[in-house]
Amino acid sequence: MQKIIFTFSLLLIVSTIVAQGRFEEIQHYKKFKVQADMGYARPTGKGSKAGVLLALEPKINLSDKVSVGLRMEASAVARGLVSINSSAVSGEAGLGLAFVPTVDYYFTNKLVRPFVGAGGGIYNLVGVTASTSGGGSISIPAVTKLGGMLRAGVEVWHIRAGFHYNLIAKSNNVDNNYYGITIGIVFGGGIKDEYKSNDDY
Repeated sequence: MQKIIFTFSLLLIVSTIVAQGRFEEIQHYKKFKVQADMGYARPTGKGSKAGVLLALEPKINLSDKVSVGLRMEASAVARGLVSINSSAVSGEAGLGLAFVPTVDYYFTNKLVRPFVGAGGGIYNLVGVTASTSGGGSISIPAVTKLGGMLRAGVEVWHIRAGFHYNLIAKSNNVDNNYYGITIGIVFGGGIKDEYKSNDDY
């Protein structure tokens, strides 16, 4: 499943770049920006525990409505697993890293800008070690996997709020999918000076 999501996201990014190259249009927003996010991260597997995430994402505005970037995200969560006797246990919290090329589509170029986005990249997931009721332990090593990401939200001026879901294949009995709810600041990428007097922006 994660290969399908990754391939779809990659094709979406490439087709967007190609399509933008075929059309000329006035670009009201500055080309370069950097997005910094923080928020709540929650794995979806049994026995997992929520934590926090931090992300940094340099981006390029291809047009007023399309931007591409590279999301670098760190999430501190406790991954869960299902033991041999089918009980859910939680491992210790650890730091997971993600490096995901992204593309966003904005529905407007006004002050309030709803958006949807997608991406596909590399997820470095921490190992899981948990104690069992019999006094033993269960251990799942750290892994690096390909995965996909879908997101939606809204940008108001330089403030951005969003929800994203990461789809990553299982590691043995560990469900690696997780979602995040974030709020962030966008540095740069604002309206060009010559368009600031226009009431539409």
